[in-house]
Amino acid sequence: MSNGGNGTQEPTGASSPFGGDEVMPFEKQRRAHRFLTQETRYHIVQAILGHPAHLATLDELEYLVPKNRSTIREHLDRLAEKHIIDKYVYDGDEAGQYDPREFWGPTSYGITLLDEYGYLRYVPVLRALQDNLHLTEKIERHRNAPRPTLPTDVDRAFTAPELEDETKEAVDSALAARRRGQLFDAPLIEPDSDAETNGDAERPLDELF
Repeated sequence: MSNGGNGTQEPTGASSPFGGDEVMPFEKQRRAHRFLTQETRYHIVQAILGHPAHLATLDELEYLVPKNRSTIREHLDRLAEKHIIDKYVYDGDEAGQYDPREFWGPTSYGITLLDEYGYLRYVPVLRALQDNLHLTEKIERHRNAPRPTLPTDVDRAFTAPELEDETKEAVDSALAARRRGQLFDAPLIEPDSDAETNGDAERPLDELF
């Protein structure tokens, strides 16, 4: 599933999303990790990676991400500002009158960054979880709507070989957890009545499993 790159290539013709030449590579990595693990953005990235087409509408994201619509839109804009995801517009003739036209998906830079940080290794699990979600009629219509084409390198990054036994076990475990009533993207944890969550909360990727 790896795109086979030799490090994260920053967007051509754009300033570095996480600092210019004066910023040390380690500091750029720290900033990128902090940005991606902010709670809402973390959920959004998971939802897009697990989507069958890796292109999700705002309504689908609102259905999958446990945040309100305005918050999701705000963080979509922030992810787009960092060139990690972008809005893709379908301008073909196959869409019906009520089909969506705007979708959010990874950019070439974004998929390279996510690959570098190990997010793509969890795509089969995230996909399996979404395939087993109950969908409303509206969300199912959005999921089945015609979509634009992702850039070739982005689409290629999602082309995976047969699942390894370890990954299959992770999928089965995650589905079993969901049947027990847990959220589709995180294990059940005991609440801490004294803990407070601020708006810039971080969640490490390893929390997923």
